[in-house]
Amino acid sequence: MANYAYINPEYSEAKKSWDLVKDCVTGSRAVKKKQTAYLPMPDPTNSSEENKARYQALLNRAMFLNVTGRTRQGLIGAVFRKSAEINLPTDIDYVQTNASGDGVSLEQLSKAAIGECLDTGRGGFFVDYPNTDTESGVRPTKAQSAGNNAHAHHYIADQIINWREDVINGIKKLTMVAFAELYHVDDGDEFQFETKTQYRGLTLENGVYRHRVWRESEDVPILDTRPTDYNGKTFDHIPFYFYGSENNDACIDKSPLEDLAEVNILHYGNSATVEESGFISSQPTLIFTTDAQPSEFSEWNPNGIQIGSTSGYCLGKVGTAQMLQASEGNLSRTLMQDKENQMLMIGARIVQQSGQNETAEAARIRYSSDNSVLGTIAGNVSEAIKSALLDVQLYMSGTPTPDAIVFWLNQEFFDEAMDAQMILAQVQLWQQGIIAKSDIRTNLRQAAIIDADRTDKDIDTEREAEPPVSGVNTDTIEEDE
Repeated sequence: MANYAYINPEYSEAKKSWDLVKDCVTGSRAVKKKQTAYLPMPDPTNSSEENKARYQALLNRAMFLNVTGRTRQGLIGAVFRKSAEINLPTDIDYVQTNASGDGVSLEQLSKAAIGECLDTGRGGFFVDYPNTDTESGVRPTKAQSAGNNAHAHHYIADQIINWREDVINGIKKLTMVAFAELYHVDDGDEFQFETKTQYRGLTLENGVYRHRVWRESEDVPILDTRPTDYNGKTFDHIPFYFYGSENNDACIDKSPLEDLAEVNILHYGNSATVEESGFISSQPTLIFTTDAQPSEFSEWNPNGIQIGSTSGYCLGKVGTAQMLQASEGNLSRTLMQDKENQMLMIGARIVQQSGQNETAEAARIRYSSDNSVLGTIAGNVSEAIKSALLDVQLYMSGTPTPDAIVFWLNQEFFDEAMDAQMILAQVQLWQQGIIAKSDIRTNLRQAAIIDADRTDKDIDTEREAEPPVSGVNTDTIEEDE
């Protein structure tokens, strides 16, 4: 029996940090739900109801400032502040609006991948073709596959439970990857269903790709096939592509948001201490002295002592009264401020001290390390998607065309100012044959002078339809000697 549910030890070790980041990204509800995992009980040896009630009050008053989640949103926004450069052949241009078969566009799929890479530093794309009632390993006819298309499915780090890479003919190749997925079981009620687990195993056996699916606790797979491309040839590789925060191999990369999430949780613990201290010390306490006997005091003050100005009290001949209120403790507040500064250093731009104005260039330098990580992530996701698109093309036409597929996410996270002098300099470089016209247009897109979704083909088509421009022809301008 295949041990399809086996979990890679590296997965188990990394899972805790993934959960930490994702809980922080989700926000206060997820963090407080974990209770003592993130906010330890002050006296864990005391199991009394009173201590439990005190902890519940501590938990309720604690404030979780979701710096991790907001930073994540800001980083994703930085990548998608400009549209991705996309140019696809006609045989697979449908993926631009329906990449994964459920109506998710290619850009939305990449946005989910950027978010997952920030959370866990890991994920991947699996390319598959809909199953039809044909013999295993035989591609369906056009009639059988009418309306069917190959799609790229996004798998998050939590779903990729096992993997293996081997060196074959001097090249490291992915030879096994397994996913844990959820599926719904209909129990007869259209509004009620049960969720169960199934396992998808992709293996490379004797150089041939094999695809199997098992339902939980079942020995026989419900799917066992060796898929073929458009020409009926089996795949010599597994059509799955990892992406990571450092590179795109099968190794687990560190989560870019892990350090920020750890400080965010410590800040949450300091907040609980500050709120509890404030609640206790902010309550004024009445202290009084009297020379009256208890019986006399009760007789003179039949309703006891109450704090307020609507009635007076008798405290005897030499009695005194005063209100005491403890001053706030500064240590916990200082610890919170230290962690806010630490989060700012890590990349949490939303927690900034007011009054610190800086130039755009200073901000660019200060965040250069974050930008390099984010740029690496954007590049890695772009490369993984392009590799997946080549396999989509294998399914749909049988002939991959790497040069015809363009998919590249924005890596310009700051506005790049391009003045007239810079534009003229680039035109001169083009006239001298140093750069191509497409290079100029790419730079103009990055500077937001040309819309990012306007391709070179769109521009050339529009120019051909325009009347000729009278005046100097810049194509014939020669450099003055």
